[in-house]
Amino acid sequence: MTEVPTISELIHHIKRCPAEFLAAPIRRGKGEVNSEALVNDVLRRLLQQSTAPGKAMLTADRRSAAELLLIQICCWILTHPFFAKIDNGWFNEVFWSQLATVAPHVKSELWITDEQRAEELARMILKCSGYVPAGETPDEALDRFDAVNTVKRIKVIEETAAAEERAKLLRRQMAEQRAREAANVYGRE
Repeated sequence: MTEVPTISELIHHIKRCPAEFLAAPIRRGKGEVNSEALVNDVLRRLLQQSTAPGKAMLTADRRSAAELLLIQICCWILTHPFFAKIDNGWFNEVFWSQLATVAPHVKSELWITDEQRAEELARMILKCSGYVPAGETPDEALDRFDAVNTVKRIKVIEETAAAEERAKLLRRQMAEQRAREAANVYGRE
């Protein structure tokens, strides 16, 4: 059985991301890193097929620089020895849906420098790969992922703002109602 790394081990790995993975992705002819080539190289490594044709089509010009940079950071994470030992059928789940959802909400450098964002990324990748971090139960892992999940946090903030707006509207309507009632009482006297 494959030994799953701890979250702290993956965070440490993320924080050691080399500058080459953080270089500007090539978009519209400008940049330094061909993200699609990087993803395909990582796929070849994970599949242990060094001469396999490219399987991933990123269409870099349709993706934001933030998403491409996050993809590059994930390529670094996938160099951790654990990922070479597991089935990689989950790979597209991470790269095509999860990353596109979260990339616009976080400054790219924070995935490396901020402890919570690095934890979120580590937990997201383990969750998508179907593994639970060492030392955690599935419920604990899900709770901890929810606690650092950027998309959920933004949703809660938006819901809170909407509830506050509804409360303001209700207070204003109640104040207007009291003012009308007071005016009616004053008008009758």
